[in-house]
Amino acid sequence: MGEFIDFFLENPFLIIVLIGVLTSMLGKKKQIQDPDTPPKKKWQEVMRELQGEVPQGNQQQKHAPPPVRKVEQQAAQAVEVIDETKNEANKRIAELRRLQQKYDQERLYQKAKADQLTSTISDNNSPVYSKGPSFGKKQLIDGIIMSEVLGPPRAKRSLHRSRR
Repeated sequence: MGEFIDFFLENPFLIIVLIGVLTSMLGKKKQIQDPDTPPKKKWQEVMRELQGEVPQGNQQQKHAPPPVRKVEQQAAQAVEVIDETKNEANKRIAELRRLQQKYDQERLYQKAKADQLTSTISDNNSPVYSKGPSFGKKQLIDGIIMSEVLGPPRAKRSLHRSRR
């Protein structure tokens, strides 16, 4: 018996193979199908079903016809549902119109308030809110040209700007 154990311990590859065989045998026992899950179909059967052909094994399985309802009951239920949805839609539209009017009133109030504030701020005699000098496009161009003429020559200015 000791020689048998020594033989297995000296051959680790044989131990790995033995473990693999045991796990595969135990794994097959666990793969018993549940009765609730449908059996797996082969890809050929699935392709035939998609193309419209019914495999021979599935011809026995036929779907039960849907329950038959009276047309009058369905029509009455449809009319009731339509009336309910119309009522709900009309209520929602009325609520949205009321909110829109409220929003418009608030917007007009805010605009009037802003106009009132700007009229009090734009006092022409106030030193705080006085307008500064205004330059036109022509005056700005003339200023740039004069800074080039009156400033130091380009050759004496550094080519690299300092990074700050």
